[in-house]
Amino acid sequence: MKRQTGISVIEFTIISTALMLVIFSVIEVGRYVYSLQVINDVTRIAARLAVVCRVEDRNDIPALSIPTYAPGGLTAANVVVDYLDESGNVVVGTLTDDDVFSTIRYVRARVVDFNYQYTGLLSFVNLTGLLAVPEFETIRPRENLGHHRTSDGTNSSSDC
Repeated sequence: MKRQTGISVIEFTIISTALMLVIFSVIEVGRYVYSLQVINDVTRIAARLAVVCRVEDRNDIPALSIPTYAPGGLTAANVVVDYLDESGNVVVGTLTDDDVFSTIRYVRARVVDFNYQYTGLLSFVNLTGLLAVPEFETIRPRENLGHHRTSDGTNSSSDC
């Protein structure tokens, strides 16, 4: 009986270590899922801005769509805004030309080339802790693209 005096402490240590590992892993996976939702929201915000802002502001939209609570490493370079025609092809040419501008039917916003960085317990994933995030995209039909008709019949435009 004397040899078993410390066995309860050892059992408690093993069980509590395993339980803490499970709890922190669940928290880490929850942070990952939350980050995926934030990335999805970034595409929705970028698409919304693109359909109501002028096409000249296309390069400003990615920076405007990233919130302060975005996952670390997500930058404006990861957000791509495309203007699409009726069949879903990217409109090429100078977007401000009347002939090209009139072919825009949809706006697509995507998050590309983003890797999620695990921290803490799950940093052993993929040895570097980086996990490739799938591309998120949102497609919206065009709206006014920043051009407004005033009550007197003249046109005005809004700047993002």
